[in-house]
Amino acid sequence: MDTNQRLPHDTAMAMAQAILDVVASCVHPSMHRDAFDEFFAICKAGIEAFNIQQQRMQQRLRPGRN
Repeated sequence: MDTNQRLPHDTAMAMAQAILDVVASCVHPSMHRDAFDEFFAICKAGIEAFNIQQQRMQQRLRPGRN
C-alpha cells in the first residue's frame, strides 16, 4: 500500500475506532467487530469522496495543467 492509499486507510481506521468507542456501550460486544467494519467502510468512502472532490477543485483552479 503506497502513501496515497495508506493515509485514507489509517484515517478511516482511527475514525471507525473512535466511533466504536463512543457507541460501544450501546452495541453488544459480539457485534463490535461488525460495527467497526461498517464504520470503517463508511469513513473510508467519505474520505475517498472528499479526495475526489478536492482533486476536481484543484483542476478547476489550475485549468492549464489538465
